[in-house]
Amino acid sequence: MKLKFEQKKPGRIRQTVQPIDIEIDGSPSTVAELIDATVRSCVARFNLKTCSAPSRDRMDEDSTHAPVSEKQIEDFAETGRVAFGIVYNGKMADPDNAVENALQSYEDGLFRIFLNGKPLGELETKIELTEGDCLTVVRLTLLAGRLW
Repeated sequence: MKLKFEQKKPGRIRQTVQPIDIEIDGSPSTVAELIDATVRSCVARFNLKTCSAPSRDRMDEDSTHAPVSEKQIEDFAETGRVAFGIVYNGKMADPDNAVENALQSYEDGLFRIFLNGKPLGELETKIELTEGDCLTVVRLTLLAGRLW
């Protein structure tokens, strides 16, 4: 099933977020299953990127990665970080560990998920997904200050 996926992070200068298409397996019926399927899809994409990264010894010889344009550098600088799309550590992510971490983070309130603009509830909440639905993930952060 193909979904539109938006990830918004607070504190960024750039205010626009472009949704990306994400392919998940099956049709999740609960929030927990949706998180599981989405995280596994993202981990698979990350691991594929890790496998295709050039080795450190042959970084200069690799010609498969296009050079970064001036426009891309300006866009990266606007967000505060210039990245080249290369995974330098070369370690593969464990999908089971990532799913466990994501479910715990959702229970702890570290991020919220919106399906077509409507917030999703607890992990056991039933949902109905259709092809092309839009998922928005908002990572929540604590504000610095004196609380105690």
